[in-house]
Amino acid sequence: MKSANQSNKPGHVTKGDIFDDLGFSPAETLEMKIKAEIWQALLQHIEEQGFKQAYLVTTLKAHQPDVSNLLRGKLARISITKLIQFAGRLNLEARVNPLHPSRRSLSPRSRCPRRKRRRAGANWFQRKPLAKRASCGCR
Repeated sequence: MKSANQSNKPGHVTKGDIFDDLGFSPAETLEMKIKAEIWQALLQHIEEQGFKQAYLVTTLKAHQPDVSNLLRGKLARISITKLIQFAGRLNLEARVNPLHPSRRSLSPRSRCPRRKRRRAGANWFQRKPLAKRASCGCR
């Protein structure tokens, strides 16, 4: 039982991607996101069709523990390759589309041409009056 002094406030509030807060590298984060997307599609299809574990063992050509891990969401034990194979065996199409990050996903500060110019110039430390600053929010 909780004591009266303990509150229900969260210990940490995420302000972006949970994987960044947990300290994963960008490569690990990408792998986990791809796995999660494929897994969600597989699970949705399996639930819609009402497949049982015994049917999935034969259809997916996998061992029962692998099917159990799939259904329970234990993705650390399943590779991306295996998830794609499972999708193919269930007549689902799985694609991975590598994309460049869009310009919109960059913060306004990283897109500001004045910011680059100020860093490159010798007088980068001189501040301009507030009225003459760019509207992009850079300082």
